[in-house]
Amino acid sequence: MMTNAGRYTSGPIALANLAASIDSLELRRAEGAAFDSLVALSKLLFVRGDVLGRIADHERAELIAREAVALSPNTATALYIRARLAGRFHRFEEASARLDEALAAGYPRNEIDAEKAALLQATGRYDDALLLRDRLVQDDPRIHTLGALASLLAEMDRRVTAEATYAAAIDADDGVSPLPCSQLLFEWGVSAMRSGDLDRADAVFAELEAILPWHVPGRGHRAEVALARGHLQLALMLVTPLLETSDDPEYRATYAEILAAHGSAKATSEAERAASAYEVLLARRPEAYADHAAAFFIGIGNRPQRAVELALANRKLRDTPRSRNLLAKALRNAASLAGAGSTHVSNLMSLIGTEHRLGHPQGATR
Repeated sequence: MMTNAGRYTSGPIALANLAASIDSLELRRAEGAAFDSLVALSKLLFVRGDVLGRIADHERAELIAREAVALSPNTATALYIRARLAGRFHRFEEASARLDEALAAGYPRNEIDAEKAALLQATGRYDDALLLRDRLVQDDPRIHTLGALASLLAEMDRRVTAEATYAAAIDADDGVSPLPCSQLLFEWGVSAMRSGDLDRADAVFAELEAILPWHVPGRGHRAEVALARGHLQLALMLVTPLLETSDDPEYRATYAEILAAHGSAKATSEAERAASAYEVLLARRPEAYADHAAAFFIGIGNRPQRAVELALANRKLRDTPRSRNLLAKALRNAASLAGAGSTHVSNLMSLIGTEHRLGHPQGATR
């Protein structure tokens, strides 16, 4: 066991407490909430959206954060909130510009640096991000700073150090809420999936399940691991309840993949439902959903040209090993399906060649 589940508040109670806090703050907002209450409400909605896979909570969190900006006590705070919103929804250039403005206006450097590190990591500037992550850990070695450092090390393919840092982050957790630990375990499990270590990923997601049974993204990714290992019944058992509790099309896409592996004719209609949901999200937030939608359309979504468009858009947003691999995969898939010898295939293969010639950012691995 990586964690001592007994030291945390039970998952159902923690989620009930979270819901009660949100309801209380919503009531205050209806009565004319002040700035601090709106900021707190927005943060809690983002947390619940992350844990329960609820895009609607993210949308409401943004709306309320914008209300808070209008009541902000100073320009620096307003700029910082706007930067965090932009970063969360993958508008990276906007986020960076707002952070610079917030710092110039007097917002605390440590909080600016934490957000800067996240942006640098997201856009593939790993060495620059590492400098900030290391300093933040030295200043305040707690679960959030250590966990963020671990996720960066994992992306840099420094697996052994990342594993040790994830463990150190768990050890540094001095709270009783399971929510911070559950989010850390989720990131840990995802990093193991991306490295191809499915056994490790399943073990971490099982640990997450013990701490917070209804962590929706964790359960969805555990279903993906089960599918990849050929455990179709387990995968189906894990993902089916998520179709009712989450409005994220990722889980319906996984469901469609499992049905296809079962040979079910229903897979096609479920994939079409997921495709429609992704297009709705892309129309509203193209930057935030380009990568997940591209992966979907490469696979069970079966729209190779749409996948290429989205992977190209994602690649323009960030230069990371994952964005390059996603684009190369989309291009190869589209080329193979288009048929040899066509002009379109030639153009696709030219793009693949360009992709292979692209340089790699500092600290990135092939």
